[in-house]
Amino acid sequence: MNAFEKALVRKIAKEIPELDLYTPGLVLDVHVKGRRRGCLALGKTYDYYDLASLTKIIFTASRSIGYFSKKPGALTEPVREVLPWWKSATTPYHLLTHTAGLDWWRPFYKMLKGPAHPEARFSELQKKLSRVKPSRRRKAVYSDLDLWMMGAYLQTVYQKSLLEMWNDLHVELKLGEVFFHPGNRPRYARSRYAPTERCPWRGRVMQGEVHDENTWALAGVAPHSGLFGNAEAVSDWGLKLRRAVLKDSEVFGAPQMARRFIRRQVPPAIGDWGLGFMKPTRGHASCGRYFSAHSFGHTGFTGTSLWMDPVQDILVVILSNRVHPTRDNKRFVGLRGSLHDWICQLL
Repeated sequence: MNAFEKALVRKIAKEIPELDLYTPGLVLDVHVKGRRRGCLALGKTYDYYDLASLTKIIFTASRSIGYFSKKPGALTEPVREVLPWWKSATTPYHLLTHTAGLDWWRPFYKMLKGPAHPEARFSELQKKLSRVKPSRRRKAVYSDLDLWMMGAYLQTVYQKSLLEMWNDLHVELKLGEVFFHPGNRPRYARSRYAPTERCPWRGRVMQGEVHDENTWALAGVAPHSGLFGNAEAVSDWGLKLRRAVLKDSEVFGAPQMARRFIRRQVPPAIGDWGLGFMKPTRGHASCGRYFSAHSFGHTGFTGTSLWMDPVQDILVVILSNRVHPTRDNKRFVGLRGSLHDWICQLL
């Protein structure tokens, strides 16, 4: 354990002597200027975590950067030009900035009854999405439906299923231990996965099966959730994005498009969004008080997050299972910002 790691352990122990009140355990991975400064495993930790909404950036934003690098004008063209069943003037820009006027969530898991195969289930979901009508509200509303629409859009323009797109991306980026569980079948022994919630709908503690009900009903593969992985693989993806943003790497596509995705796209009065990426919310940022306004990242409902500050050149990945045994424990949500603050103070 290096000096930074020892100091961070002491700080966390001092500030939160009873970590299990916040989460059963957590993994912290910190990189500065592209080099690892520390990696900690505190409490009860596991080999793999349900990454939840980090799927939105690791998968869907990554594939979107690649497509719009080749067709930048398509970002502001109506989605209906690709998906004729969608009648609204919604554009990919609206979907990726969560300004499309779609509901934040719907319990489609109660309605999906077709064959338990990812491609068949997502096709069934699209039929239900075609009947959704967006509102005319101006403010951004963080919405899973936006990402489902983007998934349908990307499937059509790439002419591949979600799983095929993911497999291609995994090879292109050499992503390592980050993966979906098609058919909700765990890749490894369940004991290697951090358990999440005791789910009343499924009648068991979720372990090695995706926590999100809609993703589970989509047979484990979705544009908004479903990825599992470890901190090293998540950080590796973040470091590749860092190279695209700061070093002009073309691994995602055009570097200028990668930079466009991570820049603020809407004023704070409307929302805190880049294209698919969260931007710091003033006074309430999940990346704390010391990450700059140029920072970008995302959080996951299960207790995961990835944030990068390109000004200070800091990357922080946090993996936890704060929803075990219940999502009602919300203490970790406030702790996440403090963890980033303590990291910055010690650096």
